[in-house]
Amino acid sequence: MTFLWVVIAVLLAAVWVITLVDLFRRHVGMGKTAAWVLIVVLLPFLGSMLYWLLRKPSEEEVQRQIDIEQDMRRGGGRPPLDGTRVSS
Repeated sequence: MTFLWVVIAVLLAAVWVITLVDLFRRHVGMGKTAAWVLIVVLLPFLGSMLYWLLRKPSEEEVQRQIDIEQDMRRGGGRPPLDGTRVSS
């Protein structure tokens, strides 16, 4: 039973750290970032879940998804994993 709790604690800590890293990577303004950091630090699990549920994708993420979908329609398959483009 102890092993299960250790695994759960490690997973929750990983989610918490990933949430904080994402908060500082994104440029949403000082006020919003400070508010989210406060929420995530005071309520680690609930704050992290709220952040990921309410987080809106950045313009860069939306554009990347659009590009991937267009490439898949044109090429009929998945893009290469190494990031190279196959010219037709």
